[in-house]
Amino acid sequence: MRGFAMNNTRALVVKATASTSTFAERHEAFGELVTMFQDMAYGCAYAALGDFHLAEDAAQGAFVTAWQRLQQLRQPEAFPGWLRRIVLTECSRMTRGKRPRLVTLDASAHVASGGVGPQEALERDQLKSAVRAAVESLPRAERMAVVLFYVREHSHRDIGEFLGVPTTTVAKRLHTARARLKGIIMGAFSDDFKTRRPSRDASFAEKVRAGIYDCYAGQYRYELRPDLVVTIRRDGDKLFSEAAGQTNELFAQGDAEAELCTREFDGRGEFERDARGRVTHFVYFEFGKEMGRALKIG
Repeated sequence: MRGFAMNNTRALVVKATASTSTFAERHEAFGELVTMFQDMAYGCAYAALGDFHLAEDAAQGAFVTAWQRLQQLRQPEAFPGWLRRIVLTECSRMTRGKRPRLVTLDASAHVASGGVGPQEALERDQLKSAVRAAVESLPRAERMAVVLFYVREHSHRDIGEFLGVPTTTVAKRLHTARARLKGIIMGAFSDDFKTRRPSRDASFAEKVRAGIYDCYAGQYRYELRPDLVVTIRRDGDKLFSEAAGQTNELFAQGDAEAELCTREFDGRGEFERDARGRVTHFVYFEFGKEMGRALKIG
């Protein structure tokens, strides 16, 4: 995908936060946002951390945080820049009190050699290390623009919307950065980075989805019946409730306004969140009547 299509981004944010959207529709909409922005978030994290593995962890954590706080986003079209700030906050949290771990020659040796000889493989790894060191030497603003461009060749407009700067500024930063680095260096960096971008397979988005569903998992104690505790657990992208010796699968009906329903009878549940987007309560209904509110205790 070579452009964010800002109108589509806005529509997805609206759908993911609308009270009229079902549980499944909200998750599906946010999943599309993850697919659209995963490479950009990853590139931003790498530019800040200088480490491929830490960058992936930071980007995934940022998406989970974004999901929890999405209701706080007042302007849906501002999602790209809002996500960037969350990514950078996550990077700061991960490196607080310690220096980022830069990728070393040994760390890059896990890349498949593609059938080349030991000497060629060594030379290629040395080139990659030199490339990363050269990119790391750029001023942060230029480094961010270079990484975001080469991660997936996003347009200047996309990069500008994500960084919150005009397209002319993006073009200037890229031009200056390229002038600092040789063409062969940039070519090698582009090839190296593209082999690691999240969109190369579905694993990144799957990990984010798992993290989002984990937000609901835990133990909930009913306020009017403190002796009754319901446990909600995740199995893949399904949720199950366990209480009083009974296990029920919770699922989202495509045309229902209810958050979650049980398959066995007319029951449904809704989750409540606090100001920071964290799940705090599970409210259970049967035949349209509230049967109890349970506080999340763990």
